[in-house]
Amino acid sequence: MSYFERAKKLFDEAREVRRQIHQNPEVGFELPETMELIKEKLEKYDIAYSRLGDTYALVGTLGDPGKGKTLLLRADMDAIPMAEGSDLEFASKKECSHLCGHDLHAVSLLVALIMLKEDEDKLRGQIKFLFQPAEETLNGGKLMLEKGVLENPKPDAGMALHMWPNGEKPGILIQKEEALASALNFKIEIRGKGAHGALPYNGIDPVFVASQIINGANGILARELPSNKGASLSMGYINAPGGAINIIPPNVYLEGTSRSLYTESAEHIGQRLPEIVEHIGKAFRAETKYEAVANVPALINTLEMSELVKESAEEVLGAEYAVEYIGPFLASEDYAHIASRLPESCYFFVSCPLPDETGQVYAVHHPKVVFNEEALIYGPATMAQAAVNWLKNHCR
Repeated sequence: MSYFERAKKLFDEAREVRRQIHQNPEVGFELPETMELIKEKLEKYDIAYSRLGDTYALVGTLGDPGKGKTLLLRADMDAIPMAEGSDLEFASKKECSHLCGHDLHAVSLLVALIMLKEDEDKLRGQIKFLFQPAEETLNGGKLMLEKGVLENPKPDAGMALHMWPNGEKPGILIQKEEALASALNFKIEIRGKGAHGALPYNGIDPVFVASQIINGANGILARELPSNKGASLSMGYINAPGGAINIIPPNVYLEGTSRSLYTESAEHIGQRLPEIVEHIGKAFRAETKYEAVANVPALINTLEMSELVKESAEEVLGAEYAVEYIGPFLASEDYAHIASRLPESCYFFVSCPLPDETGQVYAVHHPKVVFNEEALIYGPATMAQAAVNWLKNHCR
């Protein structure tokens, strides 16, 4: 029986688990309820696991390392701190919600592991798995590395998936190499001196300094990066507490993000941005503080492994589902922390649109986003088939 047919048999249970997680979301690094539910299901199917250090991550292995290499399968399971706006009967009960589909990611990995466990004696190598917290912080993957996720055993390759609810039709979408952008998330504090708006010379205007920093930062993109290796830089948050129409505030706070598909461009921005903040502040007598809140590299697929995932999806799904190559996105994903340390990796998307009565579909992080739960069939089937094929190609 194919992995697709076996995933169909597991669908009712998978959907139930997904809805439990969806209705009871947790954010950040501490996911006690989610972790306990995943543990319960792993134990039900006799899949050995352990916590990764003192984190809320779960890791384990299947198969025999003596037969071949080790492949890491990873899924995130944290929600985002945003209320859900759907009318689903199992909508979130909290002010946080699974608007990025991590509930489906975790259950997809669970289904894939259940099927691979059934074939454990046939595996031509070893599967290592990771259920990860805190992806939305862009620092969860970094913590996993610090806690030794790539040790004992050390994986030779990795694979992960992500739901894509605004695809044109159900299927699998794969980027050959460049997949997702790097992300540098930062905070800037500008400390000036308050004054009356009619007497600005009595103060140090942090609003004016902030405007110059914004212009200077965007000058990096326009004047310091090659046109074929560009990036984006956005200041999405500006706050000037204590100000008014005729009052210069004492401080201004900025927060923003920079994205790029090119490592050298991302590194250049990471070097130049704090310099610009410091020197523009000094030029206008203000004190400044720059903090990089998160810094994740671009997510790059290995061409050979991307081709293997595409062939595996076509093999297990047949003509009923679309299996296509797509271009890169400037969204970011903290699996890149892990993927950048592996010789091979593939991160693929599971297209799972579910239009509303008007035909509208919503992207991830939209409060009304909904996902076609049948993705819990063809997503895990693709992951399991690709895992088996990769191990077979790398057996001893």
